[in-house]
Amino acid sequence: MKNENGQLGAVAKLVVPIIGAVIVVAAAVAYICLKLADEMRYNEKWKDYDDCGWH
Repeated sequence: MKNENGQLGAVAKLVVPIIGAVIVVAAAVAYICLKLADEMRYNEKWKDYDDCGWH
């Protein structure tokens, strides 16, 4: 509900970009964590073959 002074619009203009930025940062951190976990899992799988020349 909008009051007489239009305060809801001003608050929404402030809060929406902040929420958007938080979502973007959270998505970036999640992507980095998943990529690191995938790389660690890959290295763990193939670590036994490091000395035999196949890797």
